[in-house]
Amino acid sequence: METIYLELFSAEGNEFLAPIETLVVLFTMRYCDSRLRITFILAKQPLEVNAYPITLEHFTYKILNGNEVPEIADSCQLPNLQLNSMSLVAGLCACLRQIIKLSIVETPEHRCRCLLGFKTSCLLAPSECSPWTRFCEVELISTLRTMEYPVVSPGEIPETLARFEVHMRQPVRLHNIYKYTMSKKFSSDGTATQDRTVPEHIYAEGSFMTLADIIIFLCTTVYLRIVTNPRVLDLIPLTAKWYDRMITDEHLRKCLGFINLKVASPLDIESFPQIVPNQSLYKSDAKRYKPRNKNYTRQEDVENSLKIIENCGIDLEMNSEPLGAEIEIDWETIPFEANPDGGSLPSTRSKRKFQQLENLSRPVLKLAKPGNVIVDFCSGSGHLGILIAYLRKDCTVILLENKEESLNRSKLRVKKLKLDNVKFYQCNLDYFKGQFDIGTSLHACGVATDLVIQHCIRRNAVFVCCPCCYGSVQNCLHISYPRSNVFRKVMQLRDYLVIGHAADQTHDEKNLKTKQGYQCMGIIDADRKAQAEEHGYTVLITKLVPESCTPKNNLLVGIPSDEWVNNCIANVIRNMHLSSNIV
Repeated sequence: METIYLELFSAEGNEFLAPIETLVVLFTMRYCDSRLRITFILAKQPLEVNAYPITLEHFTYKILNGNEVPEIADSCQLPNLQLNSMSLVAGLCACLRQIIKLSIVETPEHRCRCLLGFKTSCLLAPSECSPWTRFCEVELISTLRTMEYPVVSPGEIPETLARFEVHMRQPVRLHNIYKYTMSKKFSSDGTATQDRTVPEHIYAEGSFMTLADIIIFLCTTVYLRIVTNPRVLDLIPLTAKWYDRMITDEHLRKCLGFINLKVASPLDIESFPQIVPNQSLYKSDAKRYKPRNKNYTRQEDVENSLKIIENCGIDLEMNSEPLGAEIEIDWETIPFEANPDGGSLPSTRSKRKFQQLENLSRPVLKLAKPGNVIVDFCSGSGHLGILIAYLRKDCTVILLENKEESLNRSKLRVKKLKLDNVKFYQCNLDYFKGQFDIGTSLHACGVATDLVIQHCIRRNAVFVCCPCCYGSVQNCLHISYPRSNVFRKVMQLRDYLVIGHAADQTHDEKNLKTKQGYQCMGIIDADRKAQAEEHGYTVLITKLVPESCTPKNNLLVGIPSDEWVNNCIANVIRNMHLSSNIV
């Protein structure tokens, strides 16, 4: 049976203390009448993290100490949900969505069915690319997780609550807005009407309650019970109207019964934060750098950024021979499900995918040792990871992907191959915290490649990465640019982002921008190389062979300074020589 793992800070007698994420999960489980097995992991409460009192008389559970946690569950941040011995879901929103889906399997017409929203896509997108998911899963949760009580600025409501109030002022986001407004133009008898207005928010995402409402409602309830000042709701009238609608729902009100918050002394909350963007929470970050056209940047800006690099003498040379180039992959001996054709690729992409996989798998096969754990980050349908798992059955391969549909295709292929050395993690990159020896990624977009390299550096693991979407690099929660100290000394963020956007201009050899695009690609990857070298890595940058197999054809192989790795590659490095400048 599936098991949900949750964090618990204290378990003395009948008194339990837990972080806000645990409260959100338990609340959702009660609303969905979930029968998941609950396992609490007893952990020490960090000084900066709030603990909330709860009762567990309505739940069936067991409590484990940190050293008793199964390895697969211990590999990702809590909360996480173990589907079976080989498959795990991690991340708050992903776990909540899975709880709803499992409840629907048991009771197809359960009231929680609507929580998944339009096309069952509510909070499906990862927080790195969805402002809405980031608000519900990261920003709002962080407010309740780390806010000081009494708050540092007791005169103002939290910024996140203020942003939700502003969000409720905006027009409802409708996926078929034209169809809706046109239907309002005519009455039931076909005569024209004057009412073509877009409806106001009733719930967080429109006319129906979704999972986002569940998360925001629980967090708002916890905040209001702590503040207890009735003036708070006067400052946020639309949120108050929404909250009244939610709290009158009998099922929702009943589900709050396990929370034992004591009434605190009222805080003097009398003002609304002055600096709150007047925009929907669906909107992208207003501070994010945006050139006039997403794919193109002004040539003057590009040339100015290139001059900065030229004048500082940063090494942009590449290695001439890819690591492991001598390894031959005999596709005739590899089963259908372990090659790209088994992943149902269109014929126009199949040949190039074969070539890409050869280039990525060779250095992994060259450096892997028996018993190694190899992580295929952003694995998609598992093309790379499944091939490596088939060729190295003496290693464990983890396919890590945040898209459930893609991971399900991987599971089907692995099942047909009868491989027992593959594990599946459905989560964002930043939720993974397991031990591994080699990390690889094929065309992990923008920031994702840097997250992969960062994970590998933290674990002193080899990385083998073919980056993609250089124009998507952008400061985020866990990553800032430039990556290396040497680049930070000479380049400002905006100049760096200009280079990143220009790096996506790799079209065809006849295009005037192509040569410049590859030059900019090399600069971004030189920064990644420099960062890894600052952590004691040897980094090789080469081109995929043939280069025509993909426009984004740089390959970075980073090797830590461990003795066994040095012994493995010493002869190869000794015989390598640097080619001419990438320009």
